[in-house]
Amino acid sequence: MPGSWAPNVDSDGVEGKIAGIADIRAHDPGFDENVFLAQVQRLFFAVFEAWTALKPALSQGVMASLIWEEQKAQVAAYAQRGWRNVLDRLSFTSAVIAGALSDSGFDTVTVRINASSADYDLDGAGTVVRGDTIPWDWTEDWIFQRPSTLITGQPGTITSQSCPNCGASVNVDITSICPYCDAAVISGKFGWLLTRIDRI
Repeated sequence: MPGSWAPNVDSDGVEGKIAGIADIRAHDPGFDENVFLAQVQRLFFAVFEAWTALKPALSQGVMASLIWEEQKAQVAAYAQRGWRNVLDRLSFTSAVIAGALSDSGFDTVTVRINASSADYDLDGAGTVVRGDTIPWDWTEDWIFQRPSTLITGQPGTITSQSCPNCGASVNVDITSICPYCDAAVISGKFGWLLTRIDRI
């Protein structure tokens, strides 16, 4: 996504994060850190479902085009080999806003996510060909951006849209699970796009 660079979490420190959140709230008083992080947790599982199920369309609604195209190409490479990645016993441990900034073009928020899972690849016969089947703790920074002209939408609003996996009509606020195929369905109402993921 063009616009702001990501906050420098290490150099900006806590003061930089607080100032960035204050700048966001100056034009968007409805921005709530806890609500934002709760939505990120739901999106976390939806994004990884798209990855492990080899169905990138499931996460397109929340990812900026560049990172989504990268994920789509990686998924295609797995599918061509007949492989798939498994994040067994995936657990979302915690998340904090580690950095934030707002300028004339974009709001940018870095969320530091702590999680746990096994991480391995299976071939078409179900044989582990790469990775570790024992769960381990890992940390990632997820960087979200939106135009600074946007404000936080009213939470809890339900709309009907088509499931990107099976086409069924699904009632969804931010994310939902399709009752027909169990795929994650993401609405566009979150307002923020995931622009980068950095493993820490």
